[in-house]
Amino acid sequence: SSPSTAASRPATVGQPTATSPVVEAPTTYVTPTDAATMAELFERARAALQQGRFSEAAASFDRLVTLEPQGTHASASLFNAGIAYEAIEDRTSALARFHEVVRSHPQAPEVHAALVRAMRILVYQEQWTELTATADHLLAFAQLAPIERIEAHGCRALGAVAQGDLEAASSHVARARTLLEDHRLDDGGRLPVAAASAFFALGETRRLRGEKIVFVPVPAAFAQVLEDRCQLLLDAQDAYATAMRSQDAHWAAMSGYRVGQLYQQLHRDVFVIPPPSTATTDKQRQLFEGAMRLRYRVLVEKGLTMMERVLRLAERTGEHSAWVSRAREARDELQGALAQEKEALAKLPFSEADLKRALDDLSKKSGARTSP
Repeated sequence: SSPSTAASRPATVGQPTATSPVVEAPTTYVTPTDAATMAELFERARAALQQGRFSEAAASFDRLVTLEPQGTHASASLFNAGIAYEAIEDRTSALARFHEVVRSHPQAPEVHAALVRAMRILVYQEQWTELTATADHLLAFAQLAPIERIEAHGCRALGAVAQGDLEAASSHVARARTLLEDHRLDDGGRLPVAAASAFFALGETRRLRGEKIVFVPVPAAFAQVLEDRCQLLLDAQDAYATAMRSQDAHWAAMSGYRVGQLYQQLHRDVFVIPPPSTATTDKQRQLFEGAMRLRYRVLVEKGLTMMERVLRLAERTGEHSAWVSRAREARDELQGALAQEKEALAKLPFSEADLKRALDDLSKKSGARTSP
């Protein structure tokens, strides 16, 4: 992704002013092939970073930290090394550098940006407990840019979801959305990438609340219960779709997978509903099965469509996170389920017209909607 905050820019080091006391000449570091001051080495490393020579830049910034771990250039070198490691997708090394900025240089100007970038890596790695601690650390700062605070609340909400605390998650989402509205950072077009975490977390809370609504034993007010579940599905889908407006490949893959999963899980849950007690013959039970298959096959089709979209997105953008692997597995499972549905319907001793009539009868008796 391409972050919109200062977290995306290489760090620089301030130049001395005319009133700065000069204590001693800068140290020159000599190798068999070179001699340069720390400032010169830093600028060479920064040039490599800006020119896309990321492996070289990472090694160079690491060397600067080794030479002077508490020197003037240390925090900026650690931060820039983290950026370079991220660029070559060595997220574990990048995360270690960002954490070291915070640990060894807590007053450095790079700390906020280091925490932000650390959160993004932790989301990618799905390290929810560490994400919670990192977001809390960032939120403890009084002076945060609104976009940083929005992202921290969104990440904190994700951590709460992982812990099963949906109330805390909802609270952090609400704070993030209020900040987004107060500072007019969502104009209805592209969503800031920093806000995607909040809307994904909103989708998660709605998804989990919906999945608590099940249909066995069959509730007395089945039509209303199904309506409630479907409404939460649509609300969750809306939140995930908002996260997708960030136009970030990773958030889009996460959100697209979850939307497909919403339909896949609803199909699983409705399909364990037993035939009604009035279905006393094999023919009546088969008619009920066929009507259910015909009614809810659309859930499999919608889930499959979303998983295929995620995989096309991954192919187009190069996204290859665990969410893409999950989408591929779900796509294969849904393809199998759809084939199974068609095969099962073909084996029943009823035409599709017979099943549609049975479906109409079921709808009239229960008042149930036919699709989410």
